[in-house]
Amino acid sequence: MTPDVARTAAEIFRRRVFAARSLDRDEKLLAGPRLFERACMLASAGLRQRHPAADDAAIGALLRRQLGVLRRLEATR
Repeated sequence: MTPDVARTAAEIFRRRVFAARSLDRDEKLLAGPRLFERACMLASAGLRQRHPAADDAAIGALLRRQLGVLRRLEATR
């Protein structure tokens, strides 16, 4: 990562932290499911790139498999 990209990424992160801190309790509660949905969309996009012939059902199955692996990993911590 170049220094310019690192600085830009750090600034974006800083702005997101400040924005999150300004949310009220109800907005913070709603942010969790929104973040999960966004993470699933990004993960699905990555799966589509790795498996271009896969249909929506196959992508969903691959995503559920990945989420299962993550849950098992978190359970061992």
